[in-house]
Amino acid sequence: MPTSPEFNGYLRIVLRRWWLLVLLPTVAAGVILALVGTAPPEYMAYERLQVQVIDPQEVPLFTQTRVTTLNEQIQAVHDDFYDILRLPSVAWRTIADLNLSLSAEELIRRLDSQDRNNFITVTLRMPTPELAQQVLSRHVENAVTTYRSIRSRPAETSLGFIEAQLAEQARVLAASQKALQDFQLANEVGDLDREILAYQDLKRTLRNERDRSLTEAARNDRLAAQYEALARETEARIADLTATPAAEATLAATPTADAAQTTREVETLRELARRQRLTAADYRAAAEGHRAAAAEFDRQLAERQQELVYLLSLQERYKTLVDEVNRAAATYSFLADKANEARLKLNQGENIGFLQVVEPASLPQNPLPSRTPQLVLVGVLGGLLLAVILAFLLEAVERNLKPREQPSRPVASPPS
Repeated sequence: MPTSPEFNGYLRIVLRRWWLLVLLPTVAAGVILALVGTAPPEYMAYERLQVQVIDPQEVPLFTQTRVTTLNEQIQAVHDDFYDILRLPSVAWRTIADLNLSLSAEELIRRLDSQDRNNFITVTLRMPTPELAQQVLSRHVENAVTTYRSIRSRPAETSLGFIEAQLAEQARVLAASQKALQDFQLANEVGDLDREILAYQDLKRTLRNERDRSLTEAARNDRLAAQYEALARETEARIADLTATPAAEATLAATPTADAAQTTREVETLRELARRQRLTAADYRAAAEGHRAAAAEFDRQLAERQQELVYLLSLQERYKTLVDEVNRAAATYSFLADKANEARLKLNQGENIGFLQVVEPASLPQNPLPSRTPQLVLVGVLGGLLLAVILAFLLEAVERNLKPREQPSRPVASPPS
């Protein structure tokens, strides 16, 4: 196969320094074998976690937070937990817990994590299987605790703010209740609206009783008039029986059968008239009593009317105080509900939220396969590449340092 002169020149430059092609790959392979070949075997433990999607930790007071999709929430947990696993502070906590003799940077280098769907798999390489299992379990536990604490911080902050507002609102509510109570004691009213309704019912009752009394008074007057009329009729009959001279002579003389009959009739009529007069007087007295009762009802109505007017004059101030109490109570209840929501979200986030271990760290049974052949191959190829580069660099340096030949000047011939 024909080659170009330029390629042949490059090949001669490389072959002229063949010792670089032998030395550098050999040194690279030796160093890799010395470092990797003598290293102790490593064991890799893994632990799998599942993303638990829970409510956002924000506790909105007036507006709702933006609703995110399930995939967005899962991806956010993946991304955030990836960073938490590699925080130096978390690594140092794991080292302190287990009294490990390595640095946080080294522990982080031994970690790896992959995510798929709503699962996260964390792996850790350590010299012994027991150490790999123990360190991985503790580090994942510390990372999950830290992650939950960070994600729950909005609920914790909201809880502190809401509790401060709740305490202030409790003072406002107590002050408004005290003002309402003072108003009620000063005016001797409990529920003003109920008091007004009670007075209106009382006035209606008094008015009905007054009307009933007046009705009874009129009825008794009519009955008294009727009995008085009957008494007058009876007295007229007595007068008729005793008015004639024959009747008077008959009554004055020796009693006869007819005279005795007339006398008995007169006495009966007189007794009847007396009873009728008494009944009429009783009805007159009853009528006066009903009229007196009606007058008393009128007096009570006037008093209740004045008291009702006074109560009606208190309505505006009373309504203002009641509205202040209701408004303060509603705000207090709202803040109390939000505080409970913040506490529940905080407990949820700190205890069960975001991530749950579904496969605890297992005890590795076999060490990781050695990667020495692959590393040696990479080292040899890298040494060859470096040797070629150095060969060209040395060739360039030699050419720059080699003195250039001066071109010969033509000798001029003497003139003839």
